[in-house]
Amino acid sequence: MSEDAGAIGAADRSPVAVVIVTWNAAAWIADCLRSLLRLTRPPAEIVVVDNGSTDGTVSMVRDGYPGLALIECGTNLGFCRANNLGFARTVSPFVLVLNPDARLGPGFLEALLPAFEDEAVGIAAGKLLRPDGRTIDSAGQMLARSRQPVDRGYGEPDEGQFDRDGEVFGACGAAALYRRAMLEEVADPDGEVFDSRFFAFYEDLDLAWRAHRLGWTAAYRHEAIGVHARGATASGASVRRRGWALLHRSPEVRFHVAKNRYLTILRNDTLRAYLRDLPFILGRDVGLAALLLVASPGVLLRLWREREVFRGAVERRRLDSARPKRQTLHGGSPA
Repeated sequence: MSEDAGAIGAADRSPVAVVIVTWNAAAWIADCLRSLLRLTRPPAEIVVVDNGSTDGTVSMVRDGYPGLALIECGTNLGFCRANNLGFARTVSPFVLVLNPDARLGPGFLEALLPAFEDEAVGIAAGKLLRPDGRTIDSAGQMLARSRQPVDRGYGEPDEGQFDRDGEVFGACGAAALYRRAMLEEVADPDGEVFDSRFFAFYEDLDLAWRAHRLGWTAAYRHEAIGVHARGATASGASVRRRGWALLHRSPEVRFHVAKNRYLTILRNDTLRAYLRDLPFILGRDVGLAALLLVASPGVLLRLWREREVFRGAVERRRLDSARPKRQTLHGGSPA
């Protein structure tokens, strides 16, 4: 039975475009889309970008949700490049990046959009729970001194410890709401928002860090509730668990995680902050190198062979440094 997203009146929609990147997500995508259509104020736009799924994801979206925009890439372009295609397809003043294995509570957008009444806020995060409804997946993203992205509360019982709104570093890419004006400001000269060289992993941290460097902030709203299964995607874990999780991942994933860690640092860190936190950073680097040496020595060799990508990060850092920090108010009312 199909559900027509176009049946909702324009006046009842929120000024949000949702971009969902799929890759063999047939087990998740229907629940994700249903949760969007059942929001108290559904989004104005929903774009599904499929990265060459072979499990029927495309036909499920096309047949079940004929009112949605569907971009078929035909091959796996990666999470970053596919999201960039989705961004370019939308016009709404706010953009929600949503994983297919995430579901939003009915009041998610209504609870999150007021964060943007503060014109300095470019990123907003809600509280994501595990499917059991009792365990926290992410209550906003922070940056550890080791330069690891940390999902606040990851794996902890939800006992109200994050039931206070406030500032965070960024938002978990499973359900991150962005102000379009911020995305346009941090985009590279070629128009890329997420750096496509990342392919996947760390892109949410990199984007948040670039936004902070230009003067934007990120907000957390605890009443914006969603569920993240971490099944169709593979994003962050806690700073303590992430390294061990790599033991159970493929060499391809290990390569991108290691590569993107250093791309993020090279593009965003300052020498003063890096030297201040060097013991924490080296501790993480030594552990990562040891893991790769034992479990995936080929990844270390590949990092060396593809070292040119790191020079690209330095060049983009140079271009970033020439940008003025935001000093004027940006438009885009969440009303």
